[in-house]
Amino acid sequence: LGLFPLIASFLFELGETSLSIAGIVIAGFAIGGLLYTLTVARLLPLIGVRGMMIVGATLVAIQLVGVAFGPHWKLQMAGLLVMGLGFYMIHGCLQVFASELSVEARATALSLHSFFFFMGQTVGPIAYGFGLQHAGKTTTLVSAAAVMAVLGFICARFLKQTRPADAAARPDVEP
Repeated sequence: LGLFPLIASFLFELGETSLSIAGIVIAGFAIGGLLYTLTVARLLPLIGVRGMMIVGATLVAIQLVGVAFGPHWKLQMAGLLVMGLGFYMIHGCLQVFASELSVEARATALSLHSFFFFMGQTVGPIAYGFGLQHAGKTTTLVSAAAVMAVLGFICARFLKQTRPADAAARPDVEP
C-alpha cells in the first residue's frame, strides 16, 4: 500500500497532470475490494484458502509490474482494481489466521495484525521512496512484486488451518 502516495507522480511522469485522475486510479483499488466482497463466498469454495493466498498475491504482483511500466491511466485504474481484489484475497486469509492464533489471546492477535497492517502503510511509502531514489521505478516495483508473490506462496505453504476445539464433535466441519 506504500504505492498510493506515488501514483500521482507516476501519472505526472506520463503527462497526466490532473490529481482527480490520480484519485480515480487509486479508487480502482477500493473497487477491487468491493469486488472481493461480492465474490469471496464463491471464490473460497472454488480455490480454497491456500489458493486465495497464492492467487491474491500473484494478482498484486502482476499489477505492481504493470504499474512499473507506466500504462495509460485507464489501464492503471483497471490494474489497481485487480490489485485491490488480490490484496483483499490474501489479507482476508491472513486476518482469519490471526484470529485463530490463540482463543485466549484473539484480541491481542488481531490487534497485532492491525498494528502491522498500518505499520506497512506507514513504512511503505518510505521504502518505496528509498527504492525509487536509489534503484529506480522499474526495479523497485518489480522487487516489490517479487516479494509479494513469494509472500503468497510462503503463507500458503506454512499457514495451516486447524479444527477449532469446539468443532471436534461436529462431523460436518472438515479439518
